[in-house]
Amino acid sequence: MVDIDVRVTSLSKKFGAFNAVNSVNFEVPKGSFFSILGPSGSGKTTLMRMIAGFIEPTNGEIYIGGELVNRLPANKRRTNMVFQNLALFPMMNVFDNIAFGLHRRHVSSTDISRRVNAILERVDMTGMGERRVEQLSGGQKQRIALARCLVLEPTVLILDEPLGALDLKLRESMKLELKRLQERTGTTFLYVTHDQSEALIMSNQVAVMNKGKFEQIGTPTEIYRNPSTHFVATFVGEANCLTGRVISSTGNESEVEISDINFAARNGEPVKPRDEVDIFIRPEAISIFSQDYESGIKGSIIESVFEGAYSRFVVRVQIGLAQFNIRVSVPEGSVSQNYHVGDQVSIKWEPDTPIIFLKPNVAL
Repeated sequence: MVDIDVRVTSLSKKFGAFNAVNSVNFEVPKGSFFSILGPSGSGKTTLMRMIAGFIEPTNGEIYIGGELVNRLPANKRRTNMVFQNLALFPMMNVFDNIAFGLHRRHVSSTDISRRVNAILERVDMTGMGERRVEQLSGGQKQRIALARCLVLEPTVLILDEPLGALDLKLRESMKLELKRLQERTGTTFLYVTHDQSEALIMSNQVAVMNKGKFEQIGTPTEIYRNPSTHFVATFVGEANCLTGRVISSTGNESEVEISDINFAARNGEPVKPRDEVDIFIRPEAISIFSQDYESGIKGSIIESVFEGAYSRFVVRVQIGLAQFNIRVSVPEGSVSQNYHVGDQVSIKWEPDTPIIFLKPNVAL
């Protein structure tokens, strides 16, 4: 049986008539890295602050390590929280920053010294206890903020957009560092972000949140390859979106029509003939060939961007009576990288690549 460190049941939070969090349910297994991913205003920070004890729920229950904590104040819960601004004490050195919470708990000086030095080793900062905060790099400050929480041995460490204030290069390196740190410590991480690459790279599981609800919970691979809602398909990763109509549907597959041309597609949700649908196709799932290729959709390259590991093209194609701009991503080393703006090409994708969802009704 899997041990569960966090269990949330029917959790809601209203501010007046506004449902910030609307009947959310999920479980976080012990020792896992669980991310909550969503756009600004989706309710993810409100949800995390309820779990941490800073906001009282309107309805629902929160369990930490099997204990119902709804009525426990934040300082009595077996959680700790790392914020975006880190909130290190500039007048203290590294050792005293980490030891601060232990002093508040009246831990003995001998035990404080042992625990602080042990956590410094675990975050790869052995021997740096005497450093001043202003002497640290951005990445080192991030590790000290984590160490200050981890030394208190929380059941769950909550991280609310902790990389948001870092520059791009440091943010990229810290993604892998955070994942390694979580694996070394074995502490359950509950991570909040609007950055999909953070969630996909670091997490064991990802919950995609929108308008106060979870749209999908799954592994990063499941979320990316098999989105379960139109919102997830739109929000997670890059995708071409074409509009079509269902001709026939059987089981998990459909035949769809785009401007008098028929294609096969997977069903992201139940559909029926004559339904209007959006068809999502990942750029990296599309192959590009010279125009004399015997099959495929003909078009011309109108944009080309070299990004090191990939080249990205925009191909203008004619499908039936309509024109579409299709984004194509080609890996380094592929012959296809030699194409240029103005070249006439063919593009092709496998029948199981596109996934379809009912086209949302847009309120006027």
